[in-house]
Amino acid sequence: MRKTLKILPLMLGIVLFFTQCEKEAIEKGSVETYMELKSDDACSVTQTLWAGAGQNDTLKGTDVGSVTATVVGNTLVVEYAVEAPWYLTETHLWVGKNKYDVPRNAAPGRFPFKANLDFESGWSQVVNLASLGINPGDPIYVAAHGVVVNNEAGEPDYDALDLPIAIDYTWQYFPQLTNPRSYFEITVTSENWLAGLYEGWCADPAFPAGANPRSGVVFSSYDATIFDQFEKPENLPLINWIINYDFVGKPSVAGGNFTLGDVQRAMWVLLWIDPNLNPPGGVGPSSAARVAEILEMAMENGEDFMPGCGEYLVLFIDQDQDNRQNMFIKYPVPCVGGADETVWAYGEYTFNELNIARKWGWVFEVTCY
Repeated sequence: MRKTLKILPLMLGIVLFFTQCEKEAIEKGSVETYMELKSDDACSVTQTLWAGAGQNDTLKGTDVGSVTATVVGNTLVVEYAVEAPWYLTETHLWVGKNKYDVPRNAAPGRFPFKANLDFESGWSQVVNLASLGINPGDPIYVAAHGVVVNNEAGEPDYDALDLPIAIDYTWQYFPQLTNPRSYFEITVTSENWLAGLYEGWCADPAFPAGANPRSGVVFSSYDATIFDQFEKPENLPLINWIINYDFVGKPSVAGGNFTLGDVQRAMWVLLWIDPNLNPPGGVGPSSAARVAEILEMAMENGEDFMPGCGEYLVLFIDQDQDNRQNMFIKYPVPCVGGADETVWAYGEYTFNELNIARKWGWVFEVTCY
């Protein structure tokens, strides 16, 4: 299982280089309002991703995320995004220029673009429109299906983590980031289940991180193998509690909001006897009073803490090179036995209306003029 937080580079290019104008779409009775975005060069439609909306009644369903379809030239990019505690396990996508061409019975297994996923929060598919006989200006119709699982409804399955595991990765330091919520942003580049983008933290301020790219071995923070890496390993459960409380941006009794600098310093105090709280590069804005507040809360609430379904496990990256900074990353707890749900992206047309299938689900249009 992995949580990718993936952002397709093409999607970033669209955001940066194409101006989109917005047009409000219609609201049909109890059906969710949707937004259609169009311009001369690119157009995009974002639809709600509904689970369990039987008879196409969204009042019966659960909003689990969205599907965005964007056209740039002869390319269509379809991006699924779901919100915790929901995760994608399957996606099935159909694209065509005639809405009546959806496979009979709207059988997702007959959709041409499909993926089996490992508990993803996002997924993207790039479609060559010319290969489907769709020319610029032609109508484009999309049926987007998926299967999601509620990660809070199952039981933790720590054995599902194939740890320890060797990885290659790169890191970015918080001053390089826009609105950072962690000390590092770490990208695991290895082609394994841990590949993806993660919030990261410094495990030891005594050493520099080293130049990119890096390599190392990943362990669970509850693995006794790594205990000799810290002077106070008994506090690793408190580190997990702090990560799950998600302090950054929340109001502090001591005044102001908690910062990533407050969190990082509190973590160092918990793990080291006399840590350097002002390493080269610093930690950004921080308050000794807020750090003390985090420590007090962690000691009161974090003893024997073990993250469960819907929470996060702190993983430890042991760098392959001596005298280099080891790191933590925040990883969603793998769970089994959660509730599976079928999801469809909302659209203007139902399968019943199109006389394609006697089941709930929709087709939506993305047409560029």
